[in-house]
Amino acid sequence: MTLGHSPPPRLATTWDTVLELPTNAWRTHQRHGIDAPCVHPALFLLHPRGMDWGVLGFLAEPWFVIPWYGLGLILAGWVLYDEYWVNVHVGPALKWAWPVIVLFFSLLGLLAYLLTSRSPGAGRLRGEAAKREHKEYVDTMPRKVTASIIHCVGGDGLGIVSAMVLARLWSFAFWNEFWFEYAAGFAFGWFIFQYKAMRGMGNSPLMALWMGGRAEFFSMMTVMAGMGLVMAFVTPVVVGQQPKPDTVAFWGFAALGLMVGYIVTVPTNYVLVRIGWKHGMA
Repeated sequence: MTLGHSPPPRLATTWDTVLELPTNAWRTHQRHGIDAPCVHPALFLLHPRGMDWGVLGFLAEPWFVIPWYGLGLILAGWVLYDEYWVNVHVGPALKWAWPVIVLFFSLLGLLAYLLTSRSPGAGRLRGEAAKREHKEYVDTMPRKVTASIIHCVGGDGLGIVSAMVLARLWSFAFWNEFWFEYAAGFAFGWFIFQYKAMRGMGNSPLMALWMGGRAEFFSMMTVMAGMGLVMAFVTPVVVGQQPKPDTVAFWGFAALGLMVGYIVTVPTNYVLVRIGWKHGMA
């Protein structure tokens, strides 16, 4: 016997099913006279229905994304010059990582560089005095943690976004793309940035490889968790699908994903610095 209306939709109970739901599937069943989500409640917590993700629509607009990256490119060039000709006591791995961060984070990246990696005497002091001042300036817990994150997000982010370009061109499924990006980010972060940082501390090649991999394992998990949350729950809601590399939306949400990854990995990097597995700026 029917009561004159169709039965409620089937609940989504697996992660893969949730990721395939259309945007309107997250809304409540008002037509059934009940206020309940059409996904399993435990999974529904990951996608708050009260959040209006449409406010992030500017990340898919040329008027924002093009100036953001244009300014980021100019500022990254300035940081690169500053590191090699003025603020020369920045660590070798950070000299590679900071321009990457500034490219994606634009003005926010520059502010982070100026506040955490450039001492007041940069360009004014010379020789041992400049080296000593820089070491003292960066030898604080907040700046050590920042450096640890910059190593991580700079290397991981370069690998993640490079893999994302290929994955979108090859039309990978969500989880195939996720793990492909994870592997690329881990490889970039470990074999280039973390290894270089550990070698710069006087470790042997094998020890630097071990210490870099140990630190990268925990850092990368949290960076990719933040990136994955944006890919899975934010980007599809705002633009309807995962954008291709030839769209401004791709680059806008890539920057957002790295920023969220940066925030998510802060506690992990704090612990890694605290226990001596990562060492910061000095």
